[in-house]
Amino acid sequence: ADLANSTVSVSAASVASGSAVTLTLQTVDANGNNLTSGGSSVVFGRTGGTSTGSITAATDNGNGTYTATFTGLVAGTATTIFATINGNSVTSTLPTITVNPGPVSLSQST
Repeated sequence: ADLANSTVSVSAASVASGSAVTLTLQTVDANGNNLTSGGSSVVFGRTGGTSTGSITAATDNGNGTYTATFTGLVAGTATTIFATINGNSVTSTLPTITVNPGPVSLSQST
């Protein structure tokens, strides 16, 4: 997989606290061709911004794509989503996610 050509994407650029979006890594070779098999060790993470969330372990879909779920926790400014392949960071343009306040919680409201 080529680190500069592989792409990280998110199913939505914003998410309500307590809700989830899908993170996807499409692995690509140095010539821009989508890889069609898995086998790499992929980890998703977040950096920067004040929005926080939890990220599940990556799933190898066996077709060159890897997915994980980001669940929004604390609302704030956009956080950048990144991925590593076999311990090396993907260097293509990375997406961001903004966590927005979730619905009113009667048990938390005073």
